[in-house]
Amino acid sequence: MKLLFPFLLALLTAPVYGAAISRQLRENIKKNQKLEETAKELLAEAQNTNTDQDTRIECYRLAAECSKKLNAIENEKLYLGQKYDTARFFSSVLDMYQRIFIADSISALPDAYGRSKPSNRKSSRSMLLPYRSYLQTAGRWYFSKKKYADAFRYLDQYIQASKHPIFDKDKFFSADTLILSSAYLAVVSAHEANLPQGVIRYGELAKRAGLKSHLIHEYVTQAWKSMGEEKQWEKSLWQGVVEYPSYTYFFTHLIDHLTETDQLTAGMAVADSLCKAEPDMAIAWYAKALIQMRLHHNEAAIEACDECIRRDSTFADAYYTKGLASLNLAVIETEQAPTDLTDPAYAAGQQRIRARYEQARKPMEHFRAQRPDDKERWAAPLYRIYLHLNMGEEFEEMDKLLNK
Repeated sequence: MKLLFPFLLALLTAPVYGAAISRQLRENIKKNQKLEETAKELLAEAQNTNTDQDTRIECYRLAAECSKKLNAIENEKLYLGQKYDTARFFSSVLDMYQRIFIADSISALPDAYGRSKPSNRKSSRSMLLPYRSYLQTAGRWYFSKKKYADAFRYLDQYIQASKHPIFDKDKFFSADTLILSSAYLAVVSAHEANLPQGVIRYGELAKRAGLKSHLIHEYVTQAWKSMGEEKQWEKSLWQGVVEYPSYTYFFTHLIDHLTETDQLTAGMAVADSLCKAEPDMAIAWYAKALIQMRLHHNEAAIEACDECIRRDSTFADAYYTKGLASLNLAVIETEQAPTDLTDPAYAAGQQRIRARYEQARKPMEHFRAQRPDDKERWAAPLYRIYLHLNMGEEFEEMDKLLNK
């Protein structure tokens, strides 16, 4: 007994560090004293690697209680018509949710036998439920202030909370009619705040809101690109072309990508399918013309440009591309035409060459009229055209422009 006594005495008198802090800080919480400082101490203790699991859970729950008290203080000011801190009112709710969820995740950790027995979920639900709507309200409030990073934090928590096991019985994620609109605002906020992962997280959910879903998918596509996920970006472009054929963003970017990477067959398939699905879309015909040019199908490119112009007579680039394709044909005619003046086919060959340059002149002049400041594109082609058509005055004008 004498041998055991010192050991038992040491065991009984050893300080229970976490429990002592909890008793000390509970008094502060009870009296609404130093709530922010108290929460900081509790969180520091919870994050201490030497703190046992039960004490960590207790620290997070008490820190959440501090947040609840801080919210009550601001709420009372509001009720009494006094000046209150809106940001503090909302942040106390966010802190409360985050701290309770951390406590719950710790309590759900498996024991030595692999068993998970989360505790306090009923009391956690009772604590959090009255404040749930404030998360969504805060998100909308920050969104209206164009503080998009803050807006996303609250909307993200609102949506994530709806799926948390604490609210399993409530089935908020499927029953709450505000989830989809919250997802929409979350994606826009994440996009504006340059948070691509947030855009990806809620993109598909936001599209179900029915609010500018084509724009949401554009944000998702841009997010993949900004994250360097090239395969996902291309996949998202293809999906956009299929789901939103009349929205030109996906089509134009996909065509650019396919042509830049020499996937011309795939690009032509996309262009052809869109010309059939949306025959009145001028840009689809223009894209087809560009690919035909890359394939050196100049006649087909001219036909596609004509189809584009029929649908939109102001489509300047279609005139430019038609002019270039005609110039290409003029060069081909020149290479194939007889050069011997005594050749019986010489005159006919020269007529065909002149006809091609004349064919190129009209659309290129039309392009110049529509884009007078775009000299770098139209000056050199017109120089060649006027030279071969012996249009002296016009040729001299181009010569001066190119030699400035």
